[in-house]
Amino acid sequence: MNHLYVLLWVLLLAVAVLVGVIVYLRQHQKDANDPREDVIPEPKETAAIDQYLYDRCCRYMTEHRPFLVDSFSLQDLANAVYTNKVYLSKTIHRFSGKNFRQYVNYYRVMYAMELFRKNMGLRVQDLAGLAGFHSQTVFLRNFKYVMGEQPSQWCTRIRKKYNKIR
Repeated sequence: MNHLYVLLWVLLLAVAVLVGVIVYLRQHQKDANDPREDVIPEPKETAAIDQYLYDRCCRYMTEHRPFLVDSFSLQDLANAVYTNKVYLSKTIHRFSGKNFRQYVNYYRVMYAMELFRKNMGLRVQDLAGLAGFHSQTVFLRNFKYVMGEQPSQWCTRIRKKYNKIR
């Protein structure tokens, strides 16, 4: 009879341990649907390197104006700043919120505005071509996206502002 009680206690103890292990595993098991599990905090050094790369891109675009070349590509920019195009594309998107084409077209619009300020006699068609756009339609769409108004409206406003100053 004593052996039966010992055996029963051992059996109950084994069941309790097994239940404890199952509960522990369920509590500590990764939830495949929990997106927080995949998020790895970015080291500060990586963020600083990414910012440095983005700053180099912006400086290169401003100083060298590669966007004026028809065949300018993401690979060309990656080569110029000594990185690969996948990493560069992600960095541009992270810091500007734009894809590569939007990023390039932003610089083209800024350049068109600079040209107009230097020569207010330029027409919108002239600005589009001089800034590296293949068509006036693409220029109009991108100008509106960047500036929030049509280029003709912007040019008129700048002319009026300039005439008031003189």
